[in-house]
Amino acid sequence: RSLNRHSTTSGRRRRAVSDSVSPIPTAPHRTRSPSPTEDDEVPKELQCPITGALFRDPVVASDGHTYEREAIIRWLQRERISPITREPMSIDKLNPNRIVKKMVDDVRAECRRKRLLYKYKLDVDIKKTEQIPFIKTTTKAFYRAEWLKETSSSNDSHIVLIHLTGENAEKIAEINCRMGAHPNIVRVLGRVEHKDTGILLVQENLSEKTLSQLMQNSHQTLSINIIDIILYQIASALQYLSEVNIIHGNITSNNVFIYYLDDVPENTLIKLTNIGDTESEASSNEIHPEKSDIYAFGKLAREMYLLLSEKNNQYLKEREILFQRCLSLYQNERPTFNELTEAISKFVHEDESILKSKSPS
Repeated sequence: RSLNRHSTTSGRRRRAVSDSVSPIPTAPHRTRSPSPTEDDEVPKELQCPITGALFRDPVVASDGHTYEREAIIRWLQRERISPITREPMSIDKLNPNRIVKKMVDDVRAECRRKRLLYKYKLDVDIKKTEQIPFIKTTTKAFYRAEWLKETSSSNDSHIVLIHLTGENAEKIAEINCRMGAHPNIVRVLGRVEHKDTGILLVQENLSEKTLSQLMQNSHQTLSINIIDIILYQIASALQYLSEVNIIHGNITSNNVFIYYLDDVPENTLIKLTNIGDTESEASSNEIHPEKSDIYAFGKLAREMYLLLSEKNNQYLKEREILFQRCLSLYQNERPTFNELTEAISKFVHEDESILKSKSPS
């Protein structure tokens, strides 16, 4: 029954609380820190029926209902009846509701966790500009997106939302979000809070061309100089991942994006993506998981050098010896990424010297 229709046994209308009781005075305005549950939906059963706010110190009254202690005490100082059942009620019969208090504490903890976990909120900080993904796999969908608010990351005007699903979604998100910036790795900017299942990440925009496409369609573009620089940048990115204890797990030409490539080899810029999306040679079972990335890197390097027409080039033979070590069946015989970057760096410097010697004086 509605609260304002209660009657006494004599037939007279019993006053509703709102008929005669002035509202509880409000405190003077003051600045406050945002509540950890602000902007989050809170279950009604965890809100005080008097204040409508999430409980802080919930107590059970003699009417069987739970109230915020301070609010019900102020209420009963004016009216000695239950604000819900309208039956007589005493301040002396208020007992802590420990079950509700635990539930409320858990809600607050979860809200704090979410605020630490999520840097952005969908349709508040960022939005999809297209509802159909431009790339879709069984566990990933890529959407074009744009910023709605200025943030510390909004200088990256071209951005992509990645929707992760599947059993490895949390692992992939955790790896990408704790990874720092590197010039040869596609940068993930953080998690995005959303209402669907799965995990949503925002990252910088992807280039339109992959290394796989370049290898298929541009054999003439791939000189030994450019291949050396591309492999040096890939090895540099993988060395960084190794230093922060991250295994890429899926080093293929499809996961290397070409951001810049022209007639000047030094202008080349590539970036790795799909970090942690493990599909490589038994990486999770190896004693030294980094070595599985080295094996995959060696396979990619061999594929690239096979595209060159001068198979008997003496410089090519030097590279073949190095990358054959990456493919050793014995992990301990494979080089480290530190050794690889040093060796490839020497190749790059040799390329520069050769180009200078061939250029007209």
